[in-house]
Amino acid sequence: MQRILPAYPLWVIDPMFSVWSKTDALNGGDTVFWTGLEHRACGFVRYNGKTYCFLGRRDGAEPLKQTNVSVTAFSTDYEFRGEGFTLKVSFVSPLLPQNLKVLSCPVCYTEYEIFPEGELPADFSAAISLDEEFCYNGERAWVVGGVLPLKGYEAAYFTRGRNMVLSDTSDCVAPDWGDVYIAAEESWLVSDAGVNLYVSEGKTDYIRKDCERLYILGVNRSKKGYFMTAFDDKVSIFYFGEWLKCYFFEGGKTIVDAMDFSRAEHDSILKQCADFDAKLKEDCAKVGEGYYTLACAALRQSVGAHKLVQNSKGELLFLSKENNSNGCIGTADVSYPSIPVFLLYNPELVNAMARGIYDFAKMPVWNYDFAPHDLGTYPWCSGQVYGTARRHDKYCCDMFSSWASPRTNQMLYLRPAESNVYDKNSQMPVEECGNMLIMTAAAIVAGGDKSLAKKNFPLLRKWVKYLEKFGLRPDNQLCTDDFAGHLAGNVNLSVKALVGIESFAIVCRALGKEALAEEYEKRARTFAEKFKASVGEGVMPLAYGKKDTYSIKYNILFDKLFGYDLIGQDVCERETDYYIQKNLRYGVPLDTRESYTKADWILWAAALTDDKKKAEQIYLPVVRYLAETPTRVAFGDWYYAGRGDIVHFINRSVVGGIFAPLLKESGKMLLK
Repeated sequence: MQRILPAYPLWVIDPMFSVWSKTDALNGGDTVFWTGLEHRACGFVRYNGKTYCFLGRRDGAEPLKQTNVSVTAFSTDYEFRGEGFTLKVSFVSPLLPQNLKVLSCPVCYTEYEIFPEGELPADFSAAISLDEEFCYNGERAWVVGGVLPLKGYEAAYFTRGRNMVLSDTSDCVAPDWGDVYIAAEESWLVSDAGVNLYVSEGKTDYIRKDCERLYILGVNRSKKGYFMTAFDDKVSIFYFGEWLKCYFFEGGKTIVDAMDFSRAEHDSILKQCADFDAKLKEDCAKVGEGYYTLACAALRQSVGAHKLVQNSKGELLFLSKENNSNGCIGTADVSYPSIPVFLLYNPELVNAMARGIYDFAKMPVWNYDFAPHDLGTYPWCSGQVYGTARRHDKYCCDMFSSWASPRTNQMLYLRPAESNVYDKNSQMPVEECGNMLIMTAAAIVAGGDKSLAKKNFPLLRKWVKYLEKFGLRPDNQLCTDDFAGHLAGNVNLSVKALVGIESFAIVCRALGKEALAEEYEKRARTFAEKFKASVGEGVMPLAYGKKDTYSIKYNILFDKLFGYDLIGQDVCERETDYYIQKNLRYGVPLDTRESYTKADWILWAAALTDDKKKAEQIYLPVVRYLAETPTRVAFGDWYYAGRGDIVHFINRSVVGGIFAPLLKESGKMLLK
């Protein structure tokens, strides 16, 4: 059985509910939260007086032999062989980007079907249990629960006894709040003894005692059926003074409504997932060999690293968590690499990413002429935390970190401008201005909605002026690859500035500002001429004046997609030829300085060439990385190109950038 991924997504709802298997066999180890923290789930079938385990491990239950695993857009599918039967199980996270109601509904399915060689035995049942670890982050806490009798099914739940919403704002943490549910034909809140009773005898009539370790257990007795796993976070996001529930819960809906909806619409939702996957597979075949594997590896992770909410004005907010990086919420330079998948399937989600940055940029505390980096530490939109000042004075008192996001929900957005809480040298001015301009223009081209750009046009004009002034030869600044440190004269940042100026021209034309659009198209062409004269002939260097260096020039992508081609296809082909020369086993290194790389940027680079064979040579090493990396975690986007082990960054939304070649193939971004 060939390995496909380093870890397999099982139930993915959002950054606070994301369960994975990190073993080749589903029953070869315990399931984990995306951070690696144990969140143990077990899956059983009872057949001819014997209990078998297909998910996780449990004493007394014989592990079924796994014969196959496959991954589609929204499901991870397994096949097992037992004594006299075959079992098929699919874990479905229906994160449909085109259907916001389904995307935001906090319910996943576990589908199963048994194929007996003869008659189905009378004692057959299937079951799933969840350990109380699902209710807390590491250290055991007081857990309570119960069972809800619903129409035609039951839902068992447990929750932390002291349940304080949004109570932890660190990066690699599971939630210490919210209710977790298993819904089935019958459901139970039990102890170890209760699970053991099912395993040994197939019985489900055990009543737990106080102070025992708790489990929720769902049991079905039909030959074919499904379980629902649900998470009610109660409150999803703090947004600058507003407490926001997930989008599905708008209008007073509850978790019971979510489960009832998922049950009533089960067949329709599965069909939508299947239709999406069939089209995706067809489209991926046009890109090239192995590309479908990459797309399926990225889709659920990218969508599920966000939370969809709606503010009091009825405006959508699609807020990412910067997982395994610093835990920031709504980071502009994390949104930017992810947008190819959302431009393809729902451009309004790109606007929903950008909206929060615009809102914060208008607040007095952000008194800069460039765009912000983030909105706070997930799930608190309480003001940018990246690059906060480390000073001992009455305004800061050394309570912030100079690089990583602090574990704080301080209301920085309320501070006046004179507080001066940010270290300007730790910001990403050219990076974030370019990101915001490009995302805004791209969403207009892909979706046609101009309202966000119209509302925030003064900010866009301020940011494009910054790019005009500082973008051609950036000073010693950070870029989104901030782990590489500051770099003066970063050529790739200059490219971003160019594309940002192009993007402003697109926005102007969309808003009917024709004269301004023509003016900025001219400025973009002039900028491009100066840029190409500065970098000279041959492969573009990492930074101006640094001979015999290179970096992946992923920022060229939207110059190409929009059809401006101010950089030129000849340059793109020359660059990609060089990347192929520099390829190691798992991809081309990000730049000359180190042997590590970024999966998202490799796929952006693959989209620069018009030669599909060359594109395959660039992205196929990433397919190999997923199948061979020794680091068994969710798709890690930052890893060593030669060894395949990750440096950092797992389960991040940026893998939406995997869809860059498909976005190019669609022709959707080409200006008419």
